[in-house]
Amino acid sequence: MGLVSRLVGAVRLVRLVPRLLTPGDSVMERTATGGVWLSLLTVADRVLRLGMFVVLARVLAPADFGLLGLGLLVLAVLRRVSRLGLDEALIQREEADVDAYLDTTWVLTIARGVVIAAVTVAAAPTVAGVFTEPALRTILPVLALSPLLAGLRNPGIIYFRKELAFHRQFAYTLSGTVAQVAVAVAVALVYQNVWALVLGVVAGAAVRTAVSHAIHGYRPGLAFDATAARELLGFGKWIFGSGLVLLALNQGDDALVGWLLGASALGFYQMAFRLSNAPATEVSHVVSKATFPAFSKVQDDVERLREGFFRTVRIVVALAFPMAVGIAVVAPAFVRAALGPDWLPIVDAMRLLALWGALRALVAVVGPLFQATGRPQYSTVLQLSRLAIVAALVYPAALRWGFSGVASVLVASAVVQNPVALAVALRVVDGSPRRFLRAVALPTVAALSMGIVVLATAAALPPLSSLAALCCLVAVGVVTYPLFLILGARALETKLGDDLTVVREALT
Repeated sequence: MGLVSRLVGAVRLVRLVPRLLTPGDSVMERTATGGVWLSLLTVADRVLRLGMFVVLARVLAPADFGLLGLGLLVLAVLRRVSRLGLDEALIQREEADVDAYLDTTWVLTIARGVVIAAVTVAAAPTVAGVFTEPALRTILPVLALSPLLAGLRNPGIIYFRKELAFHRQFAYTLSGTVAQVAVAVAVALVYQNVWALVLGVVAGAAVRTAVSHAIHGYRPGLAFDATAARELLGFGKWIFGSGLVLLALNQGDDALVGWLLGASALGFYQMAFRLSNAPATEVSHVVSKATFPAFSKVQDDVERLREGFFRTVRIVVALAFPMAVGIAVVAPAFVRAALGPDWLPIVDAMRLLALWGALRALVAVVGPLFQATGRPQYSTVLQLSRLAIVAALVYPAALRWGFSGVASVLVASAVVQNPVALAVALRVVDGSPRRFLRAVALPTVAALSMGIVVLATAAALPPLSSLAALCCLVAVGVVTYPLFLILGARALETKLGDDLTVVREALT
């Protein structure tokens, strides 16, 4: 049922595209168009990946997912440590033509991929010993092909984001996802082991790199300009610093669960994360991709920044909050219907991570705002404060409550740190806390009301199969949330109501 509703949403968004592509070169028009394409990409990507995980969860053991998680954790560490911030530096530059920097960018990216691959292979025996998982000795060298292939991507694709041409970004990104899903499912059905997941990752990287050269006309060469490199790396140093902090925040929990609780627990934890946190996180990802280049183009106009900030917040909360609440209330029914009873231990973690996803979405626009206005250090400092909270609490929580305890610490860190991040962002755009609260109040109340109705429905349902119960609950949520939102918007005459009216008219 969830997959069908997402596909229907994708079709409706496609119908919206022609109206957004009417003549005009304003930043807001191109941002809106880009947002639609990124939304399409998000829906398609999530549907494909969700389908893959549902199929593989029936074939593979939680430990197989945990082994892949440990391998990807090593790559994530190396990618974060070596992150140069080149893409962000190119997008943030005000000049439209950045061809003079692309060959240097390609050389640096290739070198980075080679280093990551070499270190991954060399570290395989040590990592296998640290996590007491001998299989990593052979898994990591194969996974090392992924960063090596990714380093060869065409640097010209940065124009897709810089020029807000996200329809081309759609083709580039989704090609890798399709390849990963196809290979992973095919291998899993034959061999039923972790290599299905590993080969899927490598296939996705290979296809995505090939497509990058096919869909953009720039042909890179091995030319290096030291001056250009210094300019790019000068901006990227704060992106690098922020990346190190994000490494500890985003992968530290995986490392702790894998080391302390084992590969099976990590498999449970990562599945819970993918299914519950990912939808709200993907909304945040769309926002980051679409708003960073748009904010960069109006970085000196505080009024336009402020209006764009609040408009984005309204829409993000209206999309992310019902996803998070819906996942939290249907988690038991979803796990039984889609994954099977062996995966029921993830229900509590799913609910906590869904809440964390909503809290992350609430500040999704903050990071792009800081980067676009030349303040990437703000993100680094704020992330350090969040890291301090997580570091102080995560170990005892994991010992006492397992991987659900780790999820609860993430929620606590967001509750403490979000108000600080929002206060700083409001100062940057010269906005008031009262206006922010007005922007988020209606979708928050509508999402919570939907959750109450869905829970009441679950309690009142007669005995049904797990799939039938899930479909009923999803249908109730799909109907009640828009109803609460539209009625509330009309009654309060909010700007969200204006936004929804425009979108609704375009979709009908």
